[in-house]
Amino acid sequence: MVKNLKKVLIVDDEETLTWSMSKSLSKDRDKYEVLIANNGKEALNQFKKNDIDLVISDIRMPDVNGLDLLVKVKKEYPKIKFIIMTAYGSSDVQKEANRRGAIVYIEKPFEINDIRKIIIDHIGKKKGFRGTVVGLQLTDVIQMNCLSRLTTALTVTKDGEKGTIYLNEGEVIHAECGSQKGTDAFYHILSWQEGEFTFNMGVTPPMQTIYQNWEHLLMEGMRRNDEKI
Repeated sequence: MVKNLKKVLIVDDEETLTWSMSKSLSKDRDKYEVLIANNGKEALNQFKKNDIDLVISDIRMPDVNGLDLLVKVKKEYPKIKFIIMTAYGSSDVQKEANRRGAIVYIEKPFEINDIRKIIIDHIGKKKGFRGTVVGLQLTDVIQMNCLSRLTTALTVTKDGEKGTIYLNEGEVIHAECGSQKGTDAFYHILSWQEGEFTFNMGVTPPMQTIYQNWEHLLMEGMRRNDEKI
């Protein structure tokens, strides 16, 4: 057995589903170990016994539903990544899952290979890159990541100031800079004409303070910067 494998926990009250998923995902046993729980309480016990890296949970369960489990996990184990799956999907449910910290929302039925790809994409080492911001390059970088539908945290530093912009699946969800949060922080960071930036891929936003479309945000940011010239 490979040592120090990542651990993936599947939570669903349908035992046939958890069994079949664990069976199919065993193809990747050299990359991660699959654990199962058939209700929320079992899942919480798994967290006490194992260092879980990723959770894939159904929403509708008899004791602790998936969204409540998501909140508990994010509060007690903030580094654990969380995927929500459901057969009763809607845009409202998806928004709520994203707001509570889910990195991926997937509707049943799904292809097991899609789940495999999602797992492998998210259990790898944290990826990131750094660069230098000159002129409006920062807006270009943000646009590129939005179009790629990435979940990431962009941290920008300039003359001792530091701000972070959070993206979730290509949408700008949150920003913070000093005491500023939300759009105030976002536009303040966007006004910097130079500085250093780093991206930490897969980092989920701690909260949602921004609800506008990313294209609107970038256009408004560029308009505000033009007015200052």
